[in-house]
Amino acid sequence: MRITSIDIVGYGKWSDAHFNNIADFQVIFGENEAGKSTIMAFIHSILFGFPTRQQSIPRMEPKNGGPYGGRLTLEDTRLGNVIIERLKGKATGDVRIYYGDGQIAGEESLSEIIGEIDRNTFEAIFSFDIHGLQNIHQWKKKEFEKYLLATGTTGSDALLKTAETLQKKLDALFKPSGRNPVINQQLKKVKESQQAFQEAKKQNTKYELLLAEKEAEIARQTELQVEKTTIRVELDTINTLQDLWPIYQEWKALEEKTLHTSETTFPPDGIIRLEHLQLKEKEWQNQLIQLEERQKNLINKNNFEHSAFFAENETEISYLVETYGAYSERQVQLNNLKQEINYYQTDATLVPKKWTKELDKKILRIKTIEQSNNQQQHDVQLELKLTQETAEKLQKKIDQIETNMWENKKFQHEKEKLNQQEKTPITKLAVSIGVFMAALLVLIIFQSIWSIAFVLIAGLISVFIFLTSNKTTPANNQQILTFLEQQKSRQEWQQLLSEMDIIASQIAHLEERQDRLNKAQYECTLELRGIFSDLAMKEQPDENWETVIQNYKENSEKNQLATELKIKLAPIEEKQETYKSRLNNLDLPTENNDLEENISFLRQGLLFYRNNLTENAKLAEKMEQVTMQLELVKQDLLLVEKEKRDLLEQAKVNNEEAFRLAALRVKEEQKWRERLVLLEAQLEPEKRTALKQFQNQAIIKEKELQLEEALRKTELEQEKLHASLAAKNHEIRNLEEGGTFAVLMQEFYSQKSKLQQLVEEWTETKLALEILQKAMQSLQEGKLPKTLRLASEYFSHLTNGNYNKVYLQDNRLQVESKEVVIFFPEELSQATKEQLYLAIRFALIDVIHKDFPLPIIIDDGFVHFDSSRMLQMMELLQQRKSTNQVIFFTCHQETRKYFSSEDIRML
Repeated sequence: MRITSIDIVGYGKWSDAHFNNIADFQVIFGENEAGKSTIMAFIHSILFGFPTRQQSIPRMEPKNGGPYGGRLTLEDTRLGNVIIERLKGKATGDVRIYYGDGQIAGEESLSEIIGEIDRNTFEAIFSFDIHGLQNIHQWKKKEFEKYLLATGTTGSDALLKTAETLQKKLDALFKPSGRNPVINQQLKKVKESQQAFQEAKKQNTKYELLLAEKEAEIARQTELQVEKTTIRVELDTINTLQDLWPIYQEWKALEEKTLHTSETTFPPDGIIRLEHLQLKEKEWQNQLIQLEERQKNLINKNNFEHSAFFAENETEISYLVETYGAYSERQVQLNNLKQEINYYQTDATLVPKKWTKELDKKILRIKTIEQSNNQQQHDVQLELKLTQETAEKLQKKIDQIETNMWENKKFQHEKEKLNQQEKTPITKLAVSIGVFMAALLVLIIFQSIWSIAFVLIAGLISVFIFLTSNKTTPANNQQILTFLEQQKSRQEWQQLLSEMDIIASQIAHLEERQDRLNKAQYECTLELRGIFSDLAMKEQPDENWETVIQNYKENSEKNQLATELKIKLAPIEEKQETYKSRLNNLDLPTENNDLEENISFLRQGLLFYRNNLTENAKLAEKMEQVTMQLELVKQDLLLVEKEKRDLLEQAKVNNEEAFRLAALRVKEEQKWRERLVLLEAQLEPEKRTALKQFQNQAIIKEKELQLEEALRKTELEQEKLHASLAAKNHEIRNLEEGGTFAVLMQEFYSQKSKLQQLVEEWTETKLALEILQKAMQSLQEGKLPKTLRLASEYFSHLTNGNYNKVYLQDNRLQVESKEVVIFFPEELSQATKEQLYLAIRFALIDVIHKDFPLPIIIDDGFVHFDSSRMLQMMELLQQRKSTNQVIFFTCHQETRKYFSSEDIRML
């Protein structure tokens, strides 16, 4: 069957729209909101009727209130070329069918054209979009058989509905693990009435004993709850202390250092102030020296004996004198650097390797991994303990059930015996009917008084056989009841075994995870040992390895700082040596070896040499000026010396070298005191007090394990008390509400009789359902295997042979890869899962094609396909167009390359 023309009078956004000459493989392209899905819904509505207002499917009536409906032109149907027209009328619309010879028919002939198929089945097999492709993992064997039966048998809906009705009736009567079905409720009532009947004689003496035991258990339960709360609070505290232990260790070390170290007093900006005073002192001393020399020169005011020397070397002498101040400053800087080098320099054998940023990153990573492993190990141990406790509880339940459960051989024997008893009444009924029919035949043939008597006798015999066939002894009822109880116990036993398998798998997974964590911890230890070895450290890492590493890092950084200071020292020493070399090259006319005195000689000689050239008239005036300046410089020099003494007194030292060492100590002390303040902010006083009780972290861990064990024992005892208390409350309630012995006995037999009637009704319904299911199975025998075989072929083709088999196992759809690995649909990728769904659809279409040669309608069903999957899909659809017409709606530009412009209809 092919759709050759779509004429929309009014439907959704479309009004008076016509789509003619639709090809065997027709692509309809349009952007979002272009109306593609509306055309697809229009085809469904014309073939199967407009949706009613009670359905969730939108009716798509025109918003402007215009005409509603349209027509489809079909070719190659069972009745030839036809036009199906559906317009607004009754709820699903008024239908007219126009045949090629001019005849007109109504909706009753529609099934002759499209077959006995409803809208849901059509959309499940022939018409779909991306949402329909995402539900394949929900299909089970029942869905496959439903579609195969519903599309292959006349009147199959009635069979399906009858089967569903019978199954619902069976479920309403009895479920092996149910609570609400009538027989389950009646079984419960029979058990309760039987228990009440058996226990009626014991009520009075037992009641008081139960009350006393209940009061004792309530008191004990209250005590356990208080203990449990106390243990939980203490356990939380221990966990917190364990996390704070490394911080506490560092704080404790700094606190002990504080106790053994008195806080050093040092003036603020002491070094800067000292250096400033030294520069001023040097400056005043130089001025003082210059003024004294000038004064001597003025006093002498006679000819200078070294005039030739100064005249020859005036430029060099002038340079040396002028740069002596810079030389002095460099000398001060040089002394300071040497002092700092001596302070930072440590024994190189203790830290033979240089500390790097890469080492910082490694240490931080190892510390992070170690903390994470400790936390994960704690979580895994706790979860493993809880899972093992659950397994023990399940094992106790299994052992309890097995003590009362029949052996399998006995259970099967009782089951066969019960089935044989159910067949006997049916055989007797057939015999009675046969005897009566034979007597009637005799009456018809002979028509005499004796024949009438014979009929009466035969009737009495038949009635007797019928009545005896319906009688069942109480013993049989008791057997059925016992068998049903055993059946229920066996099912519960099997369920518990399945749960035990799951829990065993969980325990194995947790143990495996614990092994991985231990391995990771061992790897961290190996890496840490490697770091210790690389650093040439003699110690082996222990629980205080962080402190050892920190000390090594600090010593290494000090050595590095000393090295950097030495690098700064070299150019300064070079400049000083150059200055001394130039001074020595002058060949001074004095025998003085002191550099400062030599410079003083040069300065005085240079001044005298230059001043000797001036007029003697100016000597007196200059002498007076020099004397005044000399007094002022001395006063300034005394003030500087006083300020320097005051600065040294504030630092409580006697010399400048001790002052500089004190500054370095203060700087270091300030650093670790700031760290101590930070640690004290992180450790509350009560936390420090609590941590003082433990010598090491292992004791905290041991305390944690003791508390966890105590908590587990308390919770286990609570569970036992809770179960015991619930049982006693139930027993007391039964004793308080129970009736007299005679009333309870009458109630027991009454409930037992009702149960017998319900069991008979369930047996009759079960037999009817089995007969109907056998009839349905014979109707669709052979279709399901063929469908799965075809689906396997399509799926293998679409996946390039990566998957070669599709089958049903345990009522679930499964696929097998070329590596013989089994997957459920939900375990496949989204695109592969959609390929599986398409393969099943095409297989179903092939199986039912003889009866239903309907077109395939697709609305953007391949959005998750890559280019290779899309190419395979398009090739397969090109092959299918000779069997089924294909109408493909899409909004994706990349799909257009697979078709010519003549095959694409633009919206």
